[in-house]
Amino acid sequence: MKRTVSLLISLLILAACFRLSAAADGDAASKGLAAIRATGWADTIVLPKEESYLSEWKTLYARKAFKAPCLPVERISQLHTGRQTMPYLYEGVEVTVVAEENDMSCILYRSNDNELYAGWIQSIRLLEDFPGREYTVGTQPDCDVTFRDDLTVRLSKQTWLTSQQNYTLLSETVPGCLGFTLEYQIIAENTPNWDSIFGPRKIYVRSGGDWTEVGEFPYPEQGAAKVQIWLKEPMDIEAVGTIAQCTQPNVFYFRQTATNFAVAAEES
Repeated sequence: MKRTVSLLISLLILAACFRLSAAADGDAASKGLAAIRATGWADTIVLPKEESYLSEWKTLYARKAFKAPCLPVERISQLHTGRQTMPYLYEGVEVTVVAEENDMSCILYRSNDNELYAGWIQSIRLLEDFPGREYTVGTQPDCDVTFRDDLTVRLSKQTWLTSQQNYTLLSETVPGCLGFTLEYQIIAENTPNWDSIFGPRKIYVRSGGDWTEVGEFPYPEQGAAKVQIWLKEPMDIEAVGTIAQCTQPNVFYFRQTATNFAVAAEES
């Protein structure tokens, strides 16, 4: 009798664990599916199986590709399917992994047009640490800061100042901005003379319609660069631009984005 009762209790505990596990999988699937749908590409890719969704998402970075500035992103959790792929994932871009299956990761990411996409990529193509060069310009202010992540950016259609290239437009002005993170990468050289396109990049911000130089960073070779920029004083930032200090500053194409806009934290 005691063995029967013990067995019954064990079966009840096991059943409860299965129900909890199924509920957790369902919650993870609902959350992950909602995030994919928010990109607008849920009908374009093959969605993960319910059990493939992660209860805790991963924040990773795109690995450097072999002799290329970017990696292909599939529409299904398989490699080389022959189907049309999603927009490329560029070196160093931060991705959010919402599901994993077949050694592939279902990711949310931004391509060089700064639009949000969803797709599948080999999990081994993702890293925990940023793979490119990292720099800091300026000094963090001696105050508590908070970072705004509610902004989107896009490349302008116009050129500016002495540059024949484009600059980065913010979706709205950031008042009292103290700093931000800039990502930069040449993605097409358009010249056999690579020495003519590498060199320092001067950084500018537009505030009140006027452009102000706020620093520079080195760019000695191909690859992704991430620059943490701290401003000397708060500025109302509308746009961000870079001008290459090299002999051919306008022949190449680049990707550029600005994120993590820092403002003074409100006192509680």
